[in-house]
Amino acid sequence: MRLRTLIIVIALAVITAGIAAVPAMAKEPSIPKIKQQLRHAKQQRERARDRSRAASFDLAGALVLQATGGGGSGDPAIASPLPPITMDQALAATLLADGVVTADEVAAAQKRATKAKKLARRWTSRVRLLEQKLRTLRQIAGWNRRGKWKPLIAIACKKYGISATGLHRMMMLESGGRRTVGGMYKGLFQYYPSTWAGSWNPWRHESIYNGWAQIRATAYALSRGMGPSQWPNTYPMAF
Repeated sequence: MRLRTLIIVIALAVITAGIAAVPAMAKEPSIPKIKQQLRHAKQQRERARDRSRAASFDLAGALVLQATGGGGSGDPAIASPLPPITMDQALAATLLADGVVTADEVAAAQKRATKAKKLARRWTSRVRLLEQKLRTLRQIAGWNRRGKWKPLIAIACKKYGISATGLHRMMMLESGGRRTVGGMYKGLFQYYPSTWAGSWNPWRHESIYNGWAQIRATAYALSRGMGPSQWPNTYPMAF
């Protein structure tokens, strides 16, 4: 029994160490994924705007009914006021059912209108955020396609807190900024294929010749202190 417990403890320790050693996979959304999210957000924004307009009309109608007495005179000879045509007629009938539109009923309509406006604003903000993300991803894709490495290096280095000047210098020392250069070692930062495919690399499933993937992977590696061991010749010269 004691041996079995020891084996379980060792196994758990190995699993835990493995989890700690493996970085989180890259979770940056793709352009198609962002476009899908944007379509959904726009649909929700339009629905929210429609609900907000309807709630505003209902509030205005409730105020009109309250101001005109709401049929609250108690005299059956006096007809109840007609609700505005922009108002939900079922709601108007409910408000007039007891012969008076109360302050609480108006307050409830106000609360619904305020809540609907907030929801519409949230979806509008969500749409703007996704549109900005989509523009950024398209810009990044364009830079990567054209081999404009400096702005990509700046983005990656800002994220991982390392010197953009140093990373650019190391890239030039390794490959001269040519993503397809190399024999045994490949890409902007001259990765050996098995090193690139290692579990340390969140972008290992991208092509080794993908410049943006190599820039991010290298910035990530340097932030983990891997520079001196992985680039023993160029890292000291660059940093």
